[in-house]
Amino acid sequence: MSRKFFLFFCVCTSLHFSKEESDSTKLDWWQTSLVYQIYPLSFKDSNGDGYGDLNGIYEKLDYIKDLGVTTIWIQPFSKSPMVDLGYDISDFKSVDPVFGTIADFKELVKAVKNRGMKLIIDFVPNHTSDQSEWFKLSEQRTEPYTDFYIWRDGKKVNDTYTTYPNNWISIFGTSAWFWSKTRQQYYYHKCAPEQPDLNYRNPKVITEIESVLRFWLDLGVDGFRVDAVQILFEAAHGMDEPKSSDVNWIDGWIYTWEQPENIEMVKSWRALLDAYSKKDGQTRLLAVELYSTPTKLLEYTGNATNPGAHIPFYFNLIFADPEMHAFGVNTLIHQQTDIFPRSANNWVMDNHDNKRLRARLFDASVDSWNMLVLLLPGLASVYYGTEIGLDNLKLRSDQRKDRQNGGNGRIDLRDIYRGPMQWDDTDNAGFSTSDKTWLPVHPNYWRDNVKAQQQDPYSHLNIFKRLAALRKTPVIMHGDLKTYVPKTWVFMFTRSLGKSETIAVLMNVGSESEEICPKDAAEELPDEMFVHTCSGNSKIRVGEKVRISSSGGVKCFKMRPQSGLVLSTSSGALSTVSAIIILLAFCAKFLE
Repeated sequence: MSRKFFLFFCVCTSLHFSKEESDSTKLDWWQTSLVYQIYPLSFKDSNGDGYGDLNGIYEKLDYIKDLGVTTIWIQPFSKSPMVDLGYDISDFKSVDPVFGTIADFKELVKAVKNRGMKLIIDFVPNHTSDQSEWFKLSEQRTEPYTDFYIWRDGKKVNDTYTTYPNNWISIFGTSAWFWSKTRQQYYYHKCAPEQPDLNYRNPKVITEIESVLRFWLDLGVDGFRVDAVQILFEAAHGMDEPKSSDVNWIDGWIYTWEQPENIEMVKSWRALLDAYSKKDGQTRLLAVELYSTPTKLLEYTGNATNPGAHIPFYFNLIFADPEMHAFGVNTLIHQQTDIFPRSANNWVMDNHDNKRLRARLFDASVDSWNMLVLLLPGLASVYYGTEIGLDNLKLRSDQRKDRQNGGNGRIDLRDIYRGPMQWDDTDNAGFSTSDKTWLPVHPNYWRDNVKAQQQDPYSHLNIFKRLAALRKTPVIMHGDLKTYVPKTWVFMFTRSLGKSETIAVLMNVGSESEEICPKDAAEELPDEMFVHTCSGNSKIRVGEKVRISSSGGVKCFKMRPQSGLVLSTSSGALSTVSAIIILLAFCAKFLE
């Protein structure tokens, strides 16, 4: 059998196996979407300059599709001086040369759509770069840009000396005001001085920002993840804020944080996106980034007559650590499911601003936490590399690139969460052909990489694929949710669709092995279930039939520390999903 024919056989056969799952949902595309977050500088370098780019993403679309991803989210790639690594945008309607061109972006959109996936991008509306033409013209008081930013005269101290307009501070703990020699006034910046805040009390700013949204919608994007919505507006009166605490500055930010106008602005953007959706019947997604309480997050979703964001990003899971027991996990889950409508559920385990899952917890726990994120009801957002258990970097001081480090009193380095993707065991892990990459590749790339994991049925990667395939079945898309804490360090939840099928997910989040009988906590379960998926460190393997009831004094099974299991009442879906993964792993080995 030739390599070409064998590859064709593998692809066609896997497509045949998975067709039944893909045809079963009638929900809107975003409600059960598996979103894959790409930090473009670090995903794939296509031209050998050491920096990831849009064409690199294009090259890896088949890999992303094969994961089971339905939506790709790309972080900022517009023109930028890179003071905040792309979050300081100088031209909203552009592609920075380091990432490629507008033509490259158009080709990427087309290729994503051809593969049946959606594409959303980051939208950074709070500020621009101080190198933006808008800001330069505003400094010169050139209309209509004169009041595009928040300008104030200094506060008079005496006849010869003035100081900052008020006591507002930036997220870095210094004054939020910076002196412009050109304009002879202070401008406001909640983030870095190189990121002046736009003035959303100026209708011309709103009009201009709306034109940015239309620009990208017209190019075919399916929605936006809105960055830092909590700081869009500031109180118009400009009064001093109460003194902030040393522990948490946000306590005193009553005039510069979570102003009510922020919510109304989000609703306005939702109306703009809905107008596009009505034209072709395809929903344009609006998601907002907001580190806040679930009740505050819910305010941004609006209501049926005046809708806001489709989903807020719920971030509490990214703070899970080895101290968290099963009761804590249960609380985090219910903080979302008890408050949000099901359609707004959005599960996030790590991202570009916080420690990677493997570094925060354990390599051994990657699979079980992926079980949690991928099999809970709603949308799941997965950071690139989590599917292979990508680890934090350990950087020398001369290797650091991020000047900001997140602010709000943080001393950690965001660089370490943004390491290059590890594709294979060649130089630079297959990320780049350059002699030097923008951030170094993790030294473990020779062992932990996509190519190696493709050939191991129990690797993080193939377990992730099993979960993503199960995610597309009716019981996960439509089934109800129940949670249980059968033991202090064992968390369990079930997904059921009537009496037809039940999936039970168990996680041992502790550091000791645990004897467990799931039916003792969930009486509605049968006495025995099939192992659909197991973590790589599990003693129990896929396909086994396990007793889950202790009736008659019979012991059930023991879970190793940090292991996870997905049990099913049916063996039907088990055989199909197993066949896909085993086939693809065999194909990868054959084609090596």
